[in-house]
Amino acid sequence: MENPLVSIIIPVYNRAHLIEETLNSVYAQTYQNWECIIIDDHSTDNSVEKVEKYIEKDDRFKLLIRSDKWKKGASSCRNYGLKYSRGVLIQFLDSDDLLKDNKLEEQIKFYKGDLTLFTCKWGGFKRDTDLLSLFKHEYHSYRNYRKGRNLLKTFGKRNEFFPPNVYLVPKNLIDQVGLWNDELTNNDDAEFFTRVILSAKKIRFTAKTGVYYRYSGSDKLSSVNSLKRMKSAVKSWNLIEKH
Repeated sequence: MENPLVSIIIPVYNRAHLIEETLNSVYAQTYQNWECIIIDDHSTDNSVEKVEKYIEKDDRFKLLIRSDKWKKGASSCRNYGLKYSRGVLIQFLDSDDLLKDNKLEEQIKFYKGDLTLFTCKWGGFKRDTDLLSLFKHEYHSYRNYRKGRNLLKTFGKRNEFFPPNVYLVPKNLIDQVGLWNDELTNNDDAEFFTRVILSAKKIRFTAKTGVYYRYSGSDKLSSVNSLKRMKSAVKSWNLIEKH
């Protein structure tokens, strides 16, 4: 399929201090046929104003305010974004993480219109100066897989994982496995992508690009810093084992 549309889905809540960096990494993509759907979860800072500046600059950026009929939370916002997405491929991106400028271009080269799931390199960072030294570590999961189950086995045996922005996901694969579980407030990405990985036709690793995962302390969505999040983490692992 030539030049497929990619929908980049970003949930946002009080990220005015970081959202511009994230959107700049979208705007810098060498692949041009994308839409970026930002779903604001009723921020109380000026996140919306920051996003609106990008909409004025490029109409590929679109802002949605989560409807009160939908639950609060990142997973619910992602589902809300999926409802309005038009792309045949989906790129999930957290509002504090970044994409390398050739991320979409390198992965789309291998898209054949089927249920192949795409992965790439990744590196964690705390400061912008850290970006210069990323992607040097070679994970065992940096390879192709004929079955998604084998990628999950590598994660378990080698104590590895991929953050959400690593993946480029065919929309019809999401249609097959279902939406994000909005009952989970922690480890929701692991539960969702377990379903996606298990249902993928194969896993295609692209070595010439990568993504950046920000370690930003206790406000990171994956942090287990409350009883509610701890219970959610336990529930998510029970679901993962069931899958």
